[in-house]
Amino acid sequence: MLFTLKITLVPLIILLVSLAGRRWGPVVSGLLGGMPIVVGPILFLLYLENGALFALDAAAGSLAGVTSLSCFAIAYRKISTRAGVAISLIGS
Repeated sequence: MLFTLKITLVPLIILLVSLAGRRWGPVVSGLLGGMPIVVGPILFLLYLENGALFALDAAAGSLAGVTSLSCFAIAYRKISTRAGVAISLIGS
């Protein structure tokens, strides 16, 4: 049962986000895709499989990853208004 849930849940969510994008446009699809809509079910599956402490550590790591990605995106945007792509990548 858990294996079936693993191989169907996340692809189903991605399919629904894609269909929402076709129906309501790329802005809605981007907003939904930017949410932790995929990591939530993955953390739930980790909880079922490995327990609460493991899922808690995974959630903390997930938040750290989102934070670092957000910092990169903000820095890239600020630098890219004044410099080219290569300098923006290096600077961010």
